[in-house]
Amino acid sequence: MATGLYRENIQIEKAKLQAFIKNKEQWAVLIPGYLHHEFPNEQNMIWVFKGDFGIIQKAVKVNLKDKESNPNQVMFDLVGLSDPINGDGYIEITQDQNGTCQLIGNLTMKASGFLAGMMNPVLEKFVPQLVEQLVQEMAVKARML
Repeated sequence: MATGLYRENIQIEKAKLQAFIKNKEQWAVLIPGYLHHEFPNEQNMIWVFKGDFGIIQKAVKVNLKDKESNPNQVMFDLVGLSDPINGDGYIEITQDQNGTCQLIGNLTMKASGFLAGMMNPVLEKFVPQLVEQLVQEMAVKARML
């Protein structure tokens, strides 16, 4: 199972960062390789992005289904629509005593089926890079609010 966890300190008012992570429309476009997204309903977001899997580049379509969330955390399950990939993740905000916010991204993905033996080692490299780049881009965008 491939897992990516990345934390970024960000000097921003906590309420602004909470509003930013709650509005997925603002950060959906920041995923590396972003092609497009849609919201079939309030609990689901479909992301289509170009994944660079070493020697293979392909469009990947995934459904992110909201799980329980609160102002400091957006949790989701991930179901592959174009490939047999499943997982889960979250975007979370913490704050230290000095008022510095920390934006945390976590994603776990696992391939199944016929190509799982080839896909899972590729995901081991891909997922941590994806999470790091997404959180970094989210921090930049949030600072601009």
